[in-house]
Amino acid sequence: SNTMSNHGPSYGLSRELERKSQARFNLAEAHEVLLWIETSTGRQFCEDPLNLEDSQAVSDVLKDGISLCELMNRLGIPTNFHTRPKMAFHQMENISNFLESAKAYGVPDITLFQTVNLFENKDFYKVIECLRDLAGVAAGKEARGIEFPPWVIRKSVARPRAFPEHIKQRGQMVIPLQSGTNKCATQKGMTPYGLPRQIKPSVTDSRNDG
Repeated sequence: SNTMSNHGPSYGLSRELERKSQARFNLAEAHEVLLWIETSTGRQFCEDPLNLEDSQAVSDVLKDGISLCELMNRLGIPTNFHTRPKMAFHQMENISNFLESAKAYGVPDITLFQTVNLFENKDFYKVIECLRDLAGVAAGKEARGIEFPPWVIRKSVARPRAFPEHIKQRGQMVIPLQSGTNKCATQKGMTPYGLPRQIKPSVTDSRNDG
């Protein structure tokens, strides 16, 4: 039953964007992240992460925000959260508390997801990319008592530089790239202008959730 057929001509386009977004979601990477969160927090999800079969299922176990906030606490960033967030509002508040803490911890703005990405399972790959990035930042800081599986890409944590206000206002600042930080080169999904993006052929599987 197609409930969205009255949505007008944009439906074909939004459907196509949704399909592309689903294709960018990598279930194996999501499993790795969830298992890492479990071992880091010592708190198990209500379901075995390896039994989760799509982004909706992964979103369902993460979206109360509890494990995410506990993870930040475990990484040393004090993060308040509702421990029994039955209401959507409380769950979303947990997610936004996590995002603030992740930012304070050093996850770059460009990598942070929006609350709706997790809460409504929209462009969910952004959530997994952010969490993998967080693991990399934690590894770069050598967070105590946390294990880092082989998939974690250690990020060198740049010290934020303070520039005097009058220089900032000129808007002409040239920040020399320190040797060893090639942030731009590794940002996922960035391609030089005019270059076709490399699209990996996605393996269609029999469990097609469309």
